[in-house]
Amino acid sequence: MPMKLPLFPLTVFGAILMASGALHAAKQAPGPERPPAPTLLAQCAAPFRDNAVLQQKIKLPVWGTSLPQAKVTVVFDTQTKTTAADKDGNWRVVLDPMDAVKLKSVNDSPVGKVMKIVCEKDGSKAVKKLNNLVMGDVWLCAGQSNMAGRMKRAGHPKNYPPNSVNNANYPALRHLTPNKESWQVCSPETSVWISRVSFFFARRVQRDALVPMGLMVTAVGGSNIESWLNQPPYPTGGNYTKLLSPWVGYSIRGAIWYQGESNEKDGRGYQPKLESLITGWRKVWSQGDFPVHFVQLPGIGKSTTENPAGGDGRAEIRQAYFETLALKNTGMAVTIDVGAVSEHPPNKYDVGVRLARSVLQKVYGFKDLTCCPLYTKHVIKKNAVYISFDNTKSGLMIAKKKGFTPPKPTSGAKLQWLSIQAKDGSWHWADGKIDGSQLVVTGKNVSNPIAVRYAYTQHPVGCLLYNKDGQPVGPFSTIGYGPKPIEKKP
Repeated sequence: MPMKLPLFPLTVFGAILMASGALHAAKQAPGPERPPAPTLLAQCAAPFRDNAVLQQKIKLPVWGTSLPQAKVTVVFDTQTKTTAADKDGNWRVVLDPMDAVKLKSVNDSPVGKVMKIVCEKDGSKAVKKLNNLVMGDVWLCAGQSNMAGRMKRAGHPKNYPPNSVNNANYPALRHLTPNKESWQVCSPETSVWISRVSFFFARRVQRDALVPMGLMVTAVGGSNIESWLNQPPYPTGGNYTKLLSPWVGYSIRGAIWYQGESNEKDGRGYQPKLESLITGWRKVWSQGDFPVHFVQLPGIGKSTTENPAGGDGRAEIRQAYFETLALKNTGMAVTIDVGAVSEHPPNKYDVGVRLARSVLQKVYGFKDLTCCPLYTKHVIKKNAVYISFDNTKSGLMIAKKKGFTPPKPTSGAKLQWLSIQAKDGSWHWADGKIDGSQLVVTGKNVSNPIAVRYAYTQHPVGCLLYNKDGQPVGPFSTIGYGPKPIEKKP
C-alpha cells in the first residue's frame, strides 16, 4: 500500500522554517494552521513549488489535494501519470527515475522544466504549473541554531573566502527561504538567507560532483534532539510533527545534521537518541538507509580540567557521535579546532566543507579525497600504544589552526591533549610520535599502558593532530568505545 503523505501549505511551512527565525528562537516551533478546503485547482504538498530541485535517479512521488474523486494528471518531461483523488481530495502519483544533466561548472545554468498538474471533474478543468524545475540531488539540512545561522549573519564576512556572497551566482543551487512561495535560485541577493553550513556544504559538493543541488533547511535554535524524534521508545517530538513531517516522502539524496548543544549534558546517552533519529527518519522516508552525515560538536569556552583523564564538558557527547558511525551510511565532520568562546563559532566554512568532503568520499565515490581521520584500532607493545586511523593515506602531522586559514604544521612541537592510562588506572600526560600513518604513544614512567585518550576534553586548543590534507583527527578514547573492534597484543 502506498504511503500516505501529509500536506501543509508552503506559506505555513515557510513561516516555521528556522531560517526565518532568530538564532535564539523558541525551542518548539508554532503549530501548523488548518489546511485550506480542497479546490479543483491542485494544491501541491509543501516542497513542490517553482524552482524546486527534484531528486534524480530514484522514483519521485508527487502529491497534493484537489476535489474528491477528481481526475488528476501530472505531466513532466516525457512522463504522464494519471490518478484519481480519494474521497478527501488527496491524490498521489509516482514519476519514474530521471537523471540530472551534468553541469559544466558551478556557474552553469541548467534548463528548467515545467510540471503540469491537470485536475478534471464534472466537465471542469484546472491546470497548475510549476516552473523552472531541475533534476539534481536534494539534501535535508536539520538541527539547531548552528545549522540555521544565515550567511547574512556571518558576523565576520571579511574572514570568509573572498566574495562568498557577492559572487554567489549559482543557478543550479536552490534553497528554501523564509516567507517565499518558491525555492530560491542562489544569487547574491538570495544567498544571504541561506544557512551558512548548508551553503558551504553544497557549494563544495557541487564543485566536485557537478550536479544541481537542492537544500531543504529545517532547524530551530535551542531545540533538543528529542523534539526531532519520531519513533519509540521516545515520544514524537513537536519539531518533527510541525516542521519535518510535511516534507516526509519528498525524495532526497540524504541528510546533514548539526545539533547537540542543547543535549551536551547527555554525554554518551546522546547516542541512542541520535541512532533513533536516523533510523526513524529512514523508516518514514521509505528510501532505505539513505546517507546521514553529522557534525561532531566543536569546543566552547575553555577546558575545565587539567586532569589528563579528561572527560569534561563535551568529551562524552563527542564519543556518542563517534559511536553512531556504527550505523550504515553515516559520516562525521570533526570540528574540535574551530570552536569559540561562544555557542556560535563564526567559522562555518570549515564545518560545511568537512561535511562535504565526508559526503563526497562516502556518497559520491571520490575515494581519493580524504575526510577527517578517525580512530580505528590500537595495539599495545611493551610500553607503547600504536594508534591507527582511517583517512591517513597522506600521512599525519602536528599542526595549529587559526581562524579560517588551513592548519599550519608545527615542526618539533609537542602534540597536546594526549594522555595514557597505566595498569593501576591512573592517567598521565603522554608523548606522541608520528610513524607514517600511525601515532605511537608513550608515557613517562608508564611501563604497562592499557589505554589512550586524545582531545578528550571540552575545548582542546593548540597543537593538534591532522592528516597532511589538513583534516583534523577526531578525539578518541580507547577504553572499549567506538564502532570498530579494539585490538590488543602483548
